[in-house]
Parts: sequence; C-alpha cells; structure tokens
Amino acid sequence: MKPFLIFDFDGTIVQSKMLAIQLFNELSGKYGGRKIDKKDIAYLSDLSIPDRLRALNVPLHKLPALIIEGKREYKKTAVSVQPVEGIRDILFSLKDNGYSLGILSSNTTENIQRFLDLYGLTVFDFIHSATNLFGKHKAITSVARKFQIDRNQMLYVGDELRDVQACKKIGVKIVAVTWGFDSASLLAEAKPDFLCNSPAAFADLLLEGG
Repeated sequence: MKPFLIFDFDGTIVQSKMLAIQLFNELSGKYGGRKIDKKDIAYLSDLSIPDRLRALNVPLHKLPALIIEGKREYKKTAVSVQPVEGIRDILFSLKDNGYSLGILSSNTTENIQRFLDLYGLTVFDFIHSATNLFGKHKAITSVARKFQIDRNQMLYVGDELRDVQACKKIGVKIVAVTWGFDSASLLAEAKPDFLCNSPAAFADLLLEGG
C-alpha cells in the first residue's frame, strides 16, 4: 500500500525563500529585528527558528504577529513565486502512480489555492492550514483524524527542522528536502527517515526506489 503523502508548502513545493526574506526585511524593523543581508543567509539556514530569531534580534513573543502580517503581505506578492524546479511534473507523476497527496502548511489556504490554481496543480486531495508554528505535531495528528488517515500510512515531505521534529514526536515518517529553508546539515542532524538533496532524488525515492 502506498503511503499518503503530506506536503509542506513554502520551501517544499514553492520557491518562496527569497520572498520570505524580502518580507521579513520589510517588516523586521517594526518588530525590533535587523534586516537579513545576503551574506547571512547560509548561516541562518543552519539555525533553528528560535536561534534564528535570536540572531536577528526578534523576540520570540513577537513572532506570531510578524507571521500574521507577513501572510497578508505574501498574498499581495504570491503571484511572483514559482514552483520548485521540476516539482510540478513529479507531483503529477506521483498522482498518476496511485499516491494520494495533501498539503499541510502554516500559510493560508487562500494563498496556497491561488498558487495551485495559477500553475494548474490539481493533484491535491486537500489543503489544511495550521497556524501554530511550534505545534506542527498536533496539526499532523489533526490532519490524520480529520481525513481518516492512519499515521503509519503517512509520509510527510518538508524542508524544515521543525517538520522533522514534529514527525518524530508522533511516529510519522518524513522525507526532509534540502532545497527549502533549512540547510542539509541541520536537517541531517535531526535524522529524518529520508533526506533528498534534489527533486530528482525525491522522484527516485518514490517513483523508482519506492
């Protein structure tokens, strides 16, 4: 039986890293933080979110408000983002090969649906938006319950350390992908079930190796 694939959105399906940096730089001063310089990006990608915020002088308690405002600004500029190179064909191949696909993201359903409509990505069985940044394990559990998916039959696909940590907490297998927000070394340290350094490697895992 093929696993039910649950995808993160930003950084995993869509190339939104640079947009996220742009929006952060536009809003950071309002929340006490400093702007991200290009030379900082590699260093920051090696840090967890709390450590990243400390490096950028943003108090953790201000993060929820920053995220809410960032999502509103994202909506205005979302048409400028592109799918990760090669991912569109892979998603359709997965669907054609009998996989069920869903999206679980902290982004809004509206933002995600606009992107999917723009690029004709009609492959997903559902979109589930969860707002708790550090409660992703609860969001995954909620998705399993809502859509009646056995957690033993789920395979999560995400690009962040918190994705790996959340899945390990509740015993869900995860593919960590390195083309998004967090670095390959940070993800590898968390020991995901699978680590893919390219969309091609991800396709090999599920369409040939899986």
